[in-house]
Amino acid sequence: VDAYNVVCYELLHKRTGARWLHVDADDSNNVFNVAFRTTPVDDTGVAHILEHTALCGSKRFPVRDPFFNMLKRSLSTFMNAMTAADYTMYPFSTPNEQDYFNLLGVYLDAAFFPRLERVDFLQEGHRLEFKDTTDPESGLMFKGVVFNEMKGAMGSQGARLHRAVGAKLFPTSTYHWNSGGDPVSIPELTHDDLVAFHRTHYHPSNARFFSYGDLPLEATLQRAQDLALGAFDALDVSALDVTDEVRYTEPQRNEVRVPADAVVADPTKQSVVSVAWLQVNQIADGESLDSFALRVASDLLLSGPQATFYAPLLESKLGSGFAPGTGYASSRRETSFSVGLKGVADDDIAKVEEVILATVDEVAREGFPRERVNATLHQLELGAARVSSSFGIQTGMAVMSTWVHGGDALRPLRTAENAAKLVRALDADPNYWQSLLRRHLVDNKHRVTTVATADKEYDAKLEKAEEERVAAIEEGLTGDDKQRIVEECVALKKAQEAEADVELLPTLTVDVVPRLAQTYPSKHEECRGVPLQVDVQPTNGLTFAKVVFDVRGLPDRLVPYLDLFTSWISDLGTEKMDYRELSQAIKATTGGISAEQDFVPAISDADRCEAVVSLRAHALDRNVATMFELLGDVATSARWTTEEGRVEVLLTRLAAAVGSSLSSQGNAYAASLAKSAIRPYSAVEERSEGLPLVVELQRLVGEGQAGTREVCAAMAEIAAHVFGGGAPVLRARLSAEEGALDAAREGLGSLLDRLTAARKGAATDECGAETERTLGDALSSFEPGNAKTFVAVPTQTNYCVASVRTVPYEHPDSAALYLLAQAMSTCYLHREIREKGGAYGGGCSASPMTGTFTCSSYRDPGTLATLRAFEGAVTWAATPGSITAKDLQEAHLRAFKSLDAPLSPQSRGTALFTNRLDDASRQRFRDALLACTPDSLRAAAEAHLVGKPMSIAIVGNSAAVPVEHSVDGWTVLGADGEPLLKSKDDEGESKA
Repeated sequence: VDAYNVVCYELLHKRTGARWLHVDADDSNNVFNVAFRTTPVDDTGVAHILEHTALCGSKRFPVRDPFFNMLKRSLSTFMNAMTAADYTMYPFSTPNEQDYFNLLGVYLDAAFFPRLERVDFLQEGHRLEFKDTTDPESGLMFKGVVFNEMKGAMGSQGARLHRAVGAKLFPTSTYHWNSGGDPVSIPELTHDDLVAFHRTHYHPSNARFFSYGDLPLEATLQRAQDLALGAFDALDVSALDVTDEVRYTEPQRNEVRVPADAVVADPTKQSVVSVAWLQVNQIADGESLDSFALRVASDLLLSGPQATFYAPLLESKLGSGFAPGTGYASSRRETSFSVGLKGVADDDIAKVEEVILATVDEVAREGFPRERVNATLHQLELGAARVSSSFGIQTGMAVMSTWVHGGDALRPLRTAENAAKLVRALDADPNYWQSLLRRHLVDNKHRVTTVATADKEYDAKLEKAEEERVAAIEEGLTGDDKQRIVEECVALKKAQEAEADVELLPTLTVDVVPRLAQTYPSKHEECRGVPLQVDVQPTNGLTFAKVVFDVRGLPDRLVPYLDLFTSWISDLGTEKMDYRELSQAIKATTGGISAEQDFVPAISDADRCEAVVSLRAHALDRNVATMFELLGDVATSARWTTEEGRVEVLLTRLAAAVGSSLSSQGNAYAASLAKSAIRPYSAVEERSEGLPLVVELQRLVGEGQAGTREVCAAMAEIAAHVFGGGAPVLRARLSAEEGALDAAREGLGSLLDRLTAARKGAATDECGAETERTLGDALSSFEPGNAKTFVAVPTQTNYCVASVRTVPYEHPDSAALYLLAQAMSTCYLHREIREKGGAYGGGCSASPMTGTFTCSSYRDPGTLATLRAFEGAVTWAATPGSITAKDLQEAHLRAFKSLDAPLSPQSRGTALFTNRLDDASRQRFRDALLACTPDSLRAAAEAHLVGKPMSIAIVGNSAAVPVEHSVDGWTVLGADGEPLLKSKDDEGESKA
């Protein structure tokens, strides 16, 4: 496959019929993946729970939790397992040969010979447990990792809508069911069901194997034969074949209820309308071009302001943004396309469907302009050219979706081939698009219109139904039943607390870690007086550019609008082009033009930092001159104040998106909120990206034209400051191949010349600049504190975060804290939060650059118990003897797999450019890591964590707010930022 410089081999195992795809590549980050068709026939989540339970111990490795133990005994760059709609896969990657074969043995044994013990099923799937484990009178509840994971996964409006559309679009096939499991149905799964499912599905005859990299294929094949394949004969798995969906003869309607978004700008507009079509059987002969063309068509219909649906849907004010799931879905055997709107008033539901169908009719008559098609194909060319450090693992996962059903194993690698076929088809038939869209949209009767009504009480109703279900179960329990539940949960707790014999598992030692850090020499020059870093790298015909501006002098009152400015910098048009023309030009000639805000702490003082805005872009070498011209246009003549209609659409869409994200991305909001009390830049980021932004966006949208004009004026003022002279250019960077650098330097020089000219022509208000409080003032005057905040959102699970101020990168204890976070995660919090608490995830992270230490949980049924676990982890870490030499070695491996993760060519040199981390600093930190002892970690915990105030934030279920939150220094907020509970000190009594 010349486009990717790889050679592919597909093999058939003679005895069992297993298939194997090997991608031979000059890449030491070797990959393995094995996948099985796992076709559910109900919503119990059997495939998903089996994926978890298979990794809890196997024939050769009878150790509880070998998967999580191998995470800390390996230098893997990726390790996971995942359940798709109709297959389950177990992929890993690693640059170390010994590690590769260690993991291969563990993965093969887990997949083909798991123990599947009942105790692990109870932990990972579901169980009944008394609130006080040994007291049958304390009240019964459901627990389980997958049970709680799916409560979180299904907690958003988007997830519920996706499931509703899929169930109606696939009324008879396996896709009708939720392969991850619906929390309502998960408790119906039995352990016997799980074991039987493994027996019929996890067999080589139903398997697809994938390998990638530079290791000899024969060695991998022999190991697989010896460890797994040789133990099996062929099995008839035809009963697992997924058949074509029975097609509707008339369009269908589907009315459902979904959770309300956490916050909305207009409470009268909360319905969602989605129209979906079932389209192409991807494994049928001759359908590969149709599927590829429909993917291109989806982009033309939906992507950017020039897209077909942009004006009739987004500019119509009928809704706040595209409905969740809008787009082309090709991860199943049969593809689908859906389009719709969210934030729709009930009176406009019929109008939205009418507009969608009318637009489809129109585009099926008119087709697409060829220049728009060429721009989309150019983006596909760019995507194929861009070298990714994770290309192998991405390919290994992408091949499975159709290959497991007998389709083309190389489908993900045929982009260039299919693009060439499409071009030939368009050249040969001027009505190609019209014919394609008529067949798959206009004349396609397998169409489902789903209308979803938002219900503010959705989660509360689910919680009540679960409580009633548990109460009914409890009422029917005999004394023996209660005793059995107690005994099973006591046995589980005993197993969780038992010391695992992990020495049965293979491991690397810290000796395999290179003592010297990988270095990537950079050139340092000047361009028009600006410091320039040049990184000569094999970027495969792409040039990357970045220019950094110092914005410490930005008026502080503009901080809330900074994220909007950077997000929309190329979305509003320029002096030469309106926003549609600009979007088309960017798409046709570059890989994108964007900006970002960032804070760069000093490595010696984490409170002292740069505040920057960066302008960046990349393009194929042949388009570099155009890329820099467009960058100059955007920087010097963006239409900040003359495109109010466009800004209104962007503002409305963003407000709707963040309103939805509070439930699904609560971990990010909780982390931002917790850290905002302990570091100055985190406080600023919280104002521009956190919960305050969510609240501010709803206000701006609610104020209509006045809110839009406020945003336009603020963004214009930021642009005038950044590009008009108020923000010095700190530095610039180019990353490209040697032969492309002269053109890149010339383009950069031209851009800097234009910026200089713009600055000379800009008028500045010197008096205002001297007297107004600036972003730099906000950073330098920050006083750290600690807070305890609970944000109540519509979700059934919680996200808990606790952060502590620690020390900067160059502090002697920074390395020990970095290792300590690894040890606390794997040796303490994994057991307490995931295994015992039932959360989907949890652990610690130390950020040497920001000088913070953070504990967190994800999709967690608990709150205060989790915070106690965080405190317990600190006590454990500071106790002499808790951290052993083995724990330290495992912490080292986890740390270095992150530090030494492969970098894409364009990313080499970013640590120096962005964070000012030179090779000497990186080597000193590496040396400090290698010099750490168990006592170094204990001492770091004692010095920097024990007794230190934690800044705590929880984003979660309002029903999880305990009464004591109102009297123990907690602030309890709604998703709209308004207080829900006040302490007694505030108003004399606690009130809701």
